[in-house]
Amino acid sequence: MSLKLYTDKSEIFECNVSLEGASIKDSKLRAILKFDDKNLMVEGKIKSNGKGEILFPKLKNISEDGQVGKMELEVIAEDAYFQPYEETFQVITSKKATVEVISHKPSKPKIVVERVTPENELMKMLKENGITKKMLVKNKSRFSPVLHNYYIEANIQEGFDKFLKKVLKRLN
Repeated sequence: MSLKLYTDKSEIFECNVSLEGASIKDSKLRAILKFDDKNLMVEGKIKSNGKGEILFPKLKNISEDGQVGKMELEVIAEDAYFQPYEETFQVITSKKATVEVISHKPSKPKIVVERVTPENELMKMLKENGITKKMLVKNKSRFSPVLHNYYIEANIQEGFDKFLKKVLKRLN
């Protein structure tokens, strides 16, 4: 799956950044958009909770609809430089697109980049609270309304049954 960037609207790229052996407070996040004939560097921010955010600008005067390239994510932590993630991107004119990214590259310090989506946030909450697939199925009448409310509040576009199957598939 490739990242969608737009000619006519800005796009927010979010990820979770985890560092071992270095402080998040003094770390920097940036993305480099590599086109055939040019590069564009965009600075991002890492909050104290590890949530990274990069705001990609409108690319109208920089790129054309349909152009593709490669985005490289960089983390600068204290005196170390890491490129823990890269992804292809496509420039399009304003269409709704979602991207789910889960990436892990071993290195020291260890950095894990994960695209923040409503589904990933739900999975994180369930796993942190020890909720298993077996527990969900056994207590279906209690969990179904909770998951349905989350589905509505998170404005998930796919059908509820498909969403529920994805949740069950990703749980142990």
